[in-house]
Amino acid sequence: MTREARPLFARWFPPDPELEDLVAAFIAGDYRTVRARAQELAARTDDPRVRRAALELRSRIEPDPLQLFLLVLAGLLLLFLTWWFYAHQH
Repeated sequence: MTREARPLFARWFPPDPELEDLVAAFIAGDYRTVRARAQELAARTDDPRVRRAALELRSRIEPDPLQLFLLVLAGLLLLFLTWWFYAHQH
C-alpha cells in the first residue's frame, strides 16, 4: 500500500508489516480486527513509534465521549417527555 492510499493521519506511521495489515483492515472497515490486534501489537512491540501508531489507530475507532454524552442526554429527554405525556393527560 502506498503512503498516498493511506488516510492522512496514517501517513506518518513507520514501516511495519503488522501495522500495514492493521491500516489495511482499518481502510476496509474491519474494525473488529483493528480493535483486537492493535492492542496486542502495542503491547509486544519494542519500537515506540509502532506502539504509538497502533494505539492511534485503535483510538480512531472509539466513540467520541461528547457524542456518547449527547446520546445519553437525548435518551433521558425522551424518557422524561414520555413520562410527562402519560402523567399529564387530561
